Amino acid sequence: MVILSASHRPNNLAGFTLVELVVVIVLLGALAVFIAPRIQGTDGVANYVYQDRLISALRTMQQRAMNDTRTGFCFQINVTTGSSSSFGPPTLDYSSGNEATTCDTAITINDDTQFLTASEDEMAADGITISFDDMSTSKSIGFDNAGCPISGAACSTDIQIEIGGDDSVFVCVESQGYIHACP
Repeated sequence: MVILSASHRPNNLAGFTLVELVVVIVLLGALAVFIAPRIQGTDGVANYVYQDRLISALRTMQQRAMNDTRTGFCFQINVTTGSSSSFGPPTLDYSSGNEATTCDTAITINDDTQFLTASEDEMAADGITISFDDMSTSKSIGFDNAGCPISGAACSTDIQIEIGGDDSVFVCVESQGYIHACP
């Protein structure tokens, strides 16, 4: 049996130096300060969710307008701004004789339309508001059979919608019909 004294131990049993420990502690501290809140927090997430939902609703209605060339029907998403913000279609019943209902300015929330709507209660609970660049309190964003937004003359007006909450995000509807998230 060989007994090694402290002065004869192999170097591979030495352990960590003070510098190595300090570097590891600083790196863990930086991760905790900068990355953990981004992973755990939901600040601003609701804004992006409603932005995506509004873009999806607008694109869905635009596609319906381009695929249905009957006259007399309105293919629109109604948007209410301010503290009672909400959006959605007046109806999804495009059967003959229902032309006037498709042009209504109300927002219908039922089982058929819920995938295209965000209710006032839902948006208020998430602290989200909607506003337009022209400061109107409500607007119907409709589309013609070419996919252009109808606001006055078709294919003539750009529309910008602000979704506010923790951050502000925007939805743009270009005059040629391109619907997208914009800066």
